[in-house]
Amino acid sequence: MFEEVKKNFGFGCMRLPMKGDEVDYAEFNKMIDIFIENGFNYFDTAHGYLQGKSETAMRDCLVKRYPRDKYILTNKLTQPYFNTAADVRPFFESQLKICGVDYFDFYLMHAQSKEIFAHFKRCRAYEQAFEFKKEGKIKHVGISFHDTAEVLDEILTEYPQIEVV
Repeated sequence: MFEEVKKNFGFGCMRLPMKGDEVDYAEFNKMIDIFIENGFNYFDTAHGYLQGKSETAMRDCLVKRYPRDKYILTNKLTQPYFNTAADVRPFFESQLKICGVDYFDFYLMHAQSKEIFAHFKRCRAYEQAFEFKKEGKIKHVGISFHDTAEVLDEILTEYPQIEVV
């Protein structure tokens, strides 16, 4: 469904090679190079991964080293990083800046469950993500999900514009 994703396999960056408390950039660079050389292009991060070090490692090891058309970058909006509707845009803009990109190919409403979905609704997070898409700062809006089929149905019924593979 998403032609731009090559080989339907993603590189998740929740756990990266570490040297003590820091990402091992030399090893991560090798991993990225092998992944791309083998025809893959989808990378996935989130602000909370490695206490924010995943996003900066993506910037330094992928974004600064490869042209933008060589990779697909996914990031996520995660509940602990916004408390009100007014918090969403500044957080999103900070993620773009940290990652060193002008847009995310995919932006996921992270770890959706009944309780987390209620928080996202109160803060109009979905509506704001769709606005970011209109602005060209997101190509595709999706979800990562952790609950029952009924909750998934509720989310997809309320927000049919979510792009599901």
